[in-house]
Amino acid sequence: MQVRKFEARSMKEALDMVKNQLGPDAIILSAKDNSRAYGLAGNGSVEITAAVAEETLRRKQFVESRMRQQEREKINRAPARVQRQFIDDMVDSYQSKNAVRKAVTSTRYIEIDDEQGPALSARPNWTETAKSMVIEPDIEANGSTEATARIRSAAKRAWSAMNNQMEFLSQPSVGGSPPAMPETPLSPAAVAPRAGLAIDSNAKSTAEYEKLREELVQLKSVLSNIQKVPQATGQHPGSDYGLPYEFASLFEKLLAAGLAPEIIGGLLQEAQKEMPLVRFKNRALVEGWVARKIMDTTPIVGDLQGTRVQVFVGPSGAGKTSALVKLASHYVVNAHKKVALLTTDTFKVGATDQLRIYSQILNVPFAIVRSVADWDYVLQQLSGYDYILCDCPGLSLRSVDEIQMLKNLMPRRGDQVSVHLVLNATAKDQDLSEMGRRYKALTFKDVIFSNLDDSVQHGGIYNFVQRFSVPLHSFGIGPRVPEDFEAATRERVVDLVFRLSKVKKTDEASAT
Repeated sequence: MQVRKFEARSMKEALDMVKNQLGPDAIILSAKDNSRAYGLAGNGSVEITAAVAEETLRRKQFVESRMRQQEREKINRAPARVQRQFIDDMVDSYQSKNAVRKAVTSTRYIEIDDEQGPALSARPNWTETAKSMVIEPDIEANGSTEATARIRSAAKRAWSAMNNQMEFLSQPSVGGSPPAMPETPLSPAAVAPRAGLAIDSNAKSTAEYEKLREELVQLKSVLSNIQKVPQATGQHPGSDYGLPYEFASLFEKLLAAGLAPEIIGGLLQEAQKEMPLVRFKNRALVEGWVARKIMDTTPIVGDLQGTRVQVFVGPSGAGKTSALVKLASHYVVNAHKKVALLTTDTFKVGATDQLRIYSQILNVPFAIVRSVADWDYVLQQLSGYDYILCDCPGLSLRSVDEIQMLKNLMPRRGDQVSVHLVLNATAKDQDLSEMGRRYKALTFKDVIFSNLDDSVQHGGIYNFVQRFSVPLHSFGIGPRVPEDFEAATRERVVDLVFRLSKVKKTDEASAT
């Protein structure tokens, strides 16, 4: 058994070296990253230990010896399955033709009995046989001119067969397959099977079987003493997206942060195209590139001074009322604007009372809208106010009736009306996408994520804005009003994804 080590800059290059030198049937015993520098670039390397059976390696070397350089390079670039099939076909073809050649040249003509066929004897040496045939026979001993002619004819035919055989062995391979065996006109008795050959074939098969069994026992012993390395087979994290082994750890990190695999694959594929190959081993550089890409591709509202009428929609328990009150407090306390609060949620018990209490605390007007016709009167009465914030009922929009009912509670659309979709950051990525798909019928303008302090995975935020191409408006980071509220920024998204700092805690909240 051959056991060798290969070192390369990347896992793909190392596996290509194993396949080219040991063949497609090589077995990966171990794989590891070397922290020491590799080559002049000094960016580390990947080391693979591989093994292959002696017989398998000889088959590969035999096939390559009968191919031109261009053909060898072409087959080395082919997949392992194609290489294995090519080697097997070529070796089987050669062995079948070689078996015919051995049968044709196994018996000397001088030993053939005209009536009984070839004698059972061991395999002769071709050169010695031919030489013995061209020696002048003892004519006097035989006393027959006919016998002399027969012997001379046999010698000439033997020499011709030997010359054809030598030409066959000296011919170069063409097209990756051995040359055709020349046909030698011999008598049918020359190709008859012999019991001696059958015995030799059985003995040879038994020896090959024993040798193969010994190699399998050795391989089993080696495999039992090593630890399996999944990435050595090429199935490392991110391999499904064509990413090199160097990106595997970052792929796992982003996946643990909540980013969707297809979005991670897209980001790292762009990094693979734009970054030099020698930088792949520097994880800090790759993370920096991805962080910059996330920052550049995250849309945000930027300015919270939005349109005059703002409607808050979302599923039940997403934090719509809290988000509305926090934004109203921001307008009143920080921006010194005139604000009015409205609600269309007459379904949930205590919803109107809760918002009425907040309006009293902020000292702002409050009203209940029960139909689309109430909007004209309310907006006319509140014409002197800067912002009108409306809370809507929490619905999952599972049916067309719920969608139509919610549309009937919305104000007439215009340049002065915008819809905020409020989602819970603790929800699963699949649930967030489903809510976005359902509420798309209301054409929401941006998204607000609440309960950031309760979530440990914030990759769903970036997933959502990428899938629906909507900007981030703001974040709710705790229960306090109005302290636990912040405008969305690109830097904050990168901070949440890479966990550069902890989410704002509320331990200092005043005790009752």
